[in-house]
Amino acid sequence: MRAVYLVNLRMAGLFALLALFGASAAAAQDATRVEVYEYGLYALGPSHGEYAPANMGYRHETVSEIKHLETTRIVPGRIGVSFGVRYRIQGNGFGFPVPLRVVLKFPPQGLYSHEFRDTLYVDETETVEMLGSDSYSGITFDEQWEIEPGIWTFEFWSGDRKLGEEQFEVITPPVS
Repeated sequence: MRAVYLVNLRMAGLFALLALFGASAAAAQDATRVEVYEYGLYALGPSHGEYAPANMGYRHETVSEIKHLETTRIVPGRIGVSFGVRYRIQGNGFGFPVPLRVVLKFPPQGLYSHEFRDTLYVDETETVEMLGSDSYSGITFDEQWEIEPGIWTFEFWSGDRKLGEEQFEVITPPVS
């Protein structure tokens, strides 16, 4: 499974800015909410390497090509299906960097990997986004064990403030 993110070419500059001025400069900006302006199923272009390591073979990757296929909250549980949200962080200080934590909550039963003999219930990713800029967060099913029917929730946090969430229901096709 891949958690994928749209990354601006300016992101590297944002990380350098945070290193120079400190994370407190970003935290001082007032992120008030996440505006989800598009959601559903997507086709994704090639990834640009691993963004961050994660648990149990679950990879975080960045992509720059994202094509919206269908607006829906019902996701077919099949290998190769990608779903997620496009969003903007709203608040004071347009164009300023703010820390963002994307929390992906899996269905209550979790995702069980026979290979790792463990269950994954939640995934968290720390990133930096610019107020007002377009971003994407989503999932692609790469292996059968990742496909778990139920409610999948994307939550967006800045510090201890929840800025928004979006839910999807993953369904598995009937067995004939």
